[in-house]
Amino acid sequence: MNQIPELFIHSCRENQLTLQESSLELLRLYVEKLMEVNQYMNLTAVRDWEGMWMRHIFDSLLLLPDLKADPNQRALDLGSGGGFPGIPLAIARPDMQWTLVDSVSKKVRFLNEVADDLGLKNITALSERAETLAHQPEHRESYNLVTARAVARLPVLLEYTIPFLRVNGYFAAMKGEQAAKELKESRRAIERLSIKLMRKQDQPGGGQLLWFKKRRPTMDKYPRAVGIPGQKPI
Repeated sequence: MNQIPELFIHSCRENQLTLQESSLELLRLYVEKLMEVNQYMNLTAVRDWEGMWMRHIFDSLLLLPDLKADPNQRALDLGSGGGFPGIPLAIARPDMQWTLVDSVSKKVRFLNEVADDLGLKNITALSERAETLAHQPEHRESYNLVTARAVARLPVLLEYTIPFLRVNGYFAAMKGEQAAKELKESRRAIERLSIKLMRKQDQPGGGQLLWFKKRRPTMDKYPRAVGIPGQKPI
């Protein structure tokens, strides 16, 4: 049986991340499944055991202290891929309902397999485009929290994600070294989408976590049709 790396345990302690033993075991089983499936499906470029824990699990769990304590919140993780940050957060917060969205159907099959194998009843995985899903009544302005990691440049990403949020909901954008530049490019999108940057957090592995709050309902025209946000950012 593969052991949880000491570096991960130490890093969690340093960052006041407290996890139940049952959650740690579910995370261990999840990483084992990732390692197995990643041999034939490109879920992540990370191939080593410790790298999976530090670059994906620990990185995802850094959002944990900022998640509201209220039970029965709805959260959406856009562009989940191999399940980051949605699955680690769903394991750590079983009281929250998580919708994991990815446009690649084979990745969504993997996410649903993980949820079934680990008995995670608080996860639903959907193979959809954000431009389409965000106009469906059951998803539009229905979530307290939206997360996204390595999906698109920030001006495009904001158009994808903000329509899913309720007014006063939060979007957590996990961005890399270009975060400051992308933020400057997003001034118009921030204004058009009626959001406010609440906080910037430097991440231990580099990059920044950007927290946005939605102030008013999103105009009906956003997000625009499939492909347009990427071709012509706001």
